[in-house]
Amino acid sequence: MKAYKLRFYPTLAQRRQLGKEFNACRYVWNWALDRRTKAYKENGESLYAVALSRELTLLKASQPFLKAASATALTYILKSQDEAFQKFFKKQARYPKFKKRGAMRSCTFQIDKRRGDKVFLPGEFLRLPKLGPVRVAWSYRDILVMPNSATVSKNAAGQWFISLQCDCIDVINPPATDKTIGLDLGVSTLVAMSDGRKEKPKRFLKQSLRRLAHAQRDLSRAKKGSCNRRKQKSRVARLHQRIANKRANFLHGLSTEIVRENQAIAIEDLNVRGVMANGKLARSVGDCGWHELRRQLTYKAKWYGRPLTIVPRFQRTTGVCPDCGVIGEKLPLSVRSWTCEHCGSEHDRDIAAARVIDQVGNTLGSRGTEACGWAHQPDDSGTTRDNMGLDEAGKAQRVRPQGRGHVAISHDHER
Repeated sequence: MKAYKLRFYPTLAQRRQLGKEFNACRYVWNWALDRRTKAYKENGESLYAVALSRELTLLKASQPFLKAASATALTYILKSQDEAFQKFFKKQARYPKFKKRGAMRSCTFQIDKRRGDKVFLPGEFLRLPKLGPVRVAWSYRDILVMPNSATVSKNAAGQWFISLQCDCIDVINPPATDKTIGLDLGVSTLVAMSDGRKEKPKRFLKQSLRRLAHAQRDLSRAKKGSCNRRKQKSRVARLHQRIANKRANFLHGLSTEIVRENQAIAIEDLNVRGVMANGKLARSVGDCGWHELRRQLTYKAKWYGRPLTIVPRFQRTTGVCPDCGVIGEKLPLSVRSWTCEHCGSEHDRDIAAARVIDQVGNTLGSRGTEACGWAHQPDDSGTTRDNMGLDEAGKAQRVRPQGRGHVAISHDHER
């Protein structure tokens, strides 16, 4: 599945119709959720979209406003609620909640493929149920297949978008290369790469904090329910949207460059949600966009046919010598460079961690790694044993690493 997101400019009549679509979708979501919950509590019965779609047909007779909305949009709501419950039972999400008024700002229309070019011509024409021909900015003109559905959405800044979902993944075949890379994410340095490069964070939120503070202060002074408050709320939303657009544009350029230039990519598995719970780091980490960068690398690696390896969260990377693999002392955050006590190599803290991630994810990933890592400690005889239990002569050893070599250190979020 691949989606193409386009900017949408609806007319006044289309905006009114979309308002009806949003209200009808919200009503159907709440009605279906209430039916599912009561059926399970009272009778132990599990209802699905097929059974509820029959009841929805009868519901339209008692609720005439539902007939003004597209039937495919209401049916899709039932299917999406099925997916929400599946995620809940898999413990991937919480129990679905009721939607309050104004919370539903998107709806999905099914596109009739039988009509062919009467409803869709890539780069030229798009017709949606109940809306008719729509005016979109065709930033993608090379859509090779007929889309299955179109999701119309509106953000807090009042901008409209259409997302076209297609049953295809266009695998790009870039020229092959033997270059691999490891990425170490941080706050002061956004990305440290195993080839020695560093990418500084742009701090888009920090640069706009002064303007944002003035706008939010004016919003707090405006009278609730007034037109001035509604207009000021839109100004604040546009400021946030502009910041998000700048960050997304920067991360898109960075992730595309990384995927194009490297045959294999390794990145560490950061606990972003846990770090965001830290009040001292939340703003800086959110401004960096760790999760968004990993998300972009994940799907772009599939597009380009590049393998992406996620290094385990508790893999020791900081303080490990990438040359000899010896685990050193735990490094405080103030130490930005260090020297290996075993081989005497001098390392930059972030670059060394990125090299270790590259070795663990791309080089040693074929033989498997443990939670405590591949690194090893020298013993008294000078023979090095790694965590896999092999000495330099290749003899199997059932010896667990001793001392500091067995300590798993959490990630360094300040680097």
